[in-house]
Amino acid sequence: MTTTSTATAETIQAIEQAEAAWLVALTQGEEAMNALMLDDSRAVHGPVGKIDAGKDFVHFTWTRRRMVFAKAEELSITVRGNTAITTCLQEMHIVFDENLPPFPVQEAVTRVWEETPEGWRLAHSHQAKRMPPV
Repeated sequence: MTTTSTATAETIQAIEQAEAAWLVALTQGEEAMNALMLDDSRAVHGPVGKIDAGKDFVHFTWTRRRMVFAKAEELSITVRGNTAITTCLQEMHIVFDENLPPFPVQEAVTRVWEETPEGWRLAHSHQAKRMPPV
């Protein structure tokens, strides 16, 4: 992991935990994902850069597919005040058709987290597919 900031070790650890919780939420569904997002969050996703409100992104995601596995590598964290910017390489295994095995998708991801009284919450996410996957 790379860290660029003067944030405390506790702050970095809390952001790492938020990232880990997000990966778990990806496999748990809409309610789990929405719980980690700010009400006015945004997401840029898809092969053509679709821009959605956070809750619309989550609903779109879960009505089209089911994620059964998610991991992230090369996590980088930059903290500026109560805002954290994370980048990583993310891999998800997605079921598009229950009769087929899960399909791996790799993305380069940037997430913007805001510190709130409830903990770090996702304010913005930008996902870019890695084509071809490596």
